[in-house]
Amino acid sequence: MLVGALALSVPSAVADPVARPSGALRLLGGLFAAGGLAVAGAGVAAFRRQRTTVDPRYPERATTLVDEGVYRWTRNPMYVGFVSVAAGAAVALGSPLALLGPGLLTVYLDRVQIPAEERALRARFGAPFESYVRTVHRWLGRSWHGRDMS
Repeated sequence: MLVGALALSVPSAVADPVARPSGALRLLGGLFAAGGLAVAGAGVAAFRRQRTTVDPRYPERATTLVDEGVYRWTRNPMYVGFVSVAAGAAVALGSPLALLGPGLLTVYLDRVQIPAEERALRARFGAPFESYVRTVHRWLGRSWHGRDMS
């Protein structure tokens, strides 16, 4: 997924007549990408600590509902990280067209990948997952009022 977003961003930036990469944009994009790697890494580490699957193709194999660490602030830190890396690369390229890659990645994750995973997690964990959904947003943020954070 991430590779696909980057594969779309780079040629888009090369073809973009208004692309204006600069040192400042490369630095900003690099910081954004590094932050994304850190968030995604924290998500993987939390899964590893709980000894549950990291493979998004098989969410039904999850053995534990992970809701600690970075999962207190996002239900999908790995995906937040992927989008951040792709967006950071687009910013570093200095091209508005390069944002097409992270944009499409976000839409795909939000409309296809995450809903499929959530269906499997609802079936696997039931009420605890529903409670988690009411507390932690799909992308970023917490609800202190118990409303649905889809």
